[in-house]
Amino acid sequence: MKNYGIVGVTAVIFLGIGIHVWSVTKGSGDLTQDATSTLQTVKDLGRVIVGIGQEAAPFGYMENRELVGFDVDIARAMVRQLARYAGRELTIEFKPVSDETRIGWVQSGQVHMSLCHTNNTRKRDANIDFTVPYGWDGKGILYKVSRGKGRNLDDFAGKVIGIKRSSSSEGEIQAYFKEEGAEAVRLKQYDSHIAGIQALIDEQIDGFTDDNSIIINTAMKAGHKVGPDGVLAVTVTPYSPAFFGVGVPENDSDWRDSLNYCLHDLWTSGEFMKIYDKWFGPDSMCPVPMGDRRMEPFVNG
Repeated sequence: MKNYGIVGVTAVIFLGIGIHVWSVTKGSGDLTQDATSTLQTVKDLGRVIVGIGQEAAPFGYMENRELVGFDVDIARAMVRQLARYAGRELTIEFKPVSDETRIGWVQSGQVHMSLCHTNNTRKRDANIDFTVPYGWDGKGILYKVSRGKGRNLDDFAGKVIGIKRSSSSEGEIQAYFKEEGAEAVRLKQYDSHIAGIQALIDEQIDGFTDDNSIIINTAMKAGHKVGPDGVLAVTVTPYSPAFFGVGVPENDSDWRDSLNYCLHDLWTSGEFMKIYDKWFGPDSMCPVPMGDRRMEPFVNG
């Protein structure tokens, strides 16, 4: 079995060819293609329109009628830092996006950037660009402990696995079992994580999968204890890593560079780790140790 352990992450900036840009239509907040970088559009507008997920704890979700989460805090911190590169104070406007719209709305220009626990895959990178990774995770299979403790990935070959609609996990889990020469899992799609986890509790499926932090948090917020002594558990070995990036319009290097600088500034100042520890530290609902993961800020000069 392959073991995707904690790995060091070297920040990578994807260089686009050509210029793909956006501007604001006069008299409206709609964005249209033009010959202006998104950075200039943001300067002129004085506002950053951010697509944000609202259905997946701990990244973005509603709690007591308030939008909270790791992605929410990172977006706010980035926009504060962006004022340095825009040369003016900026406000932030959140627009809710889902797994189904988080890519398309960046493409169409309805948002300037998108934070929605989006794993940077080659398929997605063919449609939009991404910043350097600002989050890291792994993908395992959530299962009922009553049907066997300490289960491994190979225990699920040929089994029915639930999956969130529009998740990149679909291709990743199929690729894993194919590479292992094992019988493919049978996937069943659900409109939400909570619906899939409930189907698992009701034993309509053998397992449910997505980013570990999401499925663990969702299950625990629904009242299901996760762990060896709980109702549910996650396979120890993940079948794929996950690297979360901010989605941005394709081939707009000025904008992408500015956002990368913002992330690097947050890292070097220590603000990034304060936000990370709030949501993934030892006292959080779903601790995810940073280990040797890190950003590698670009050299000044």
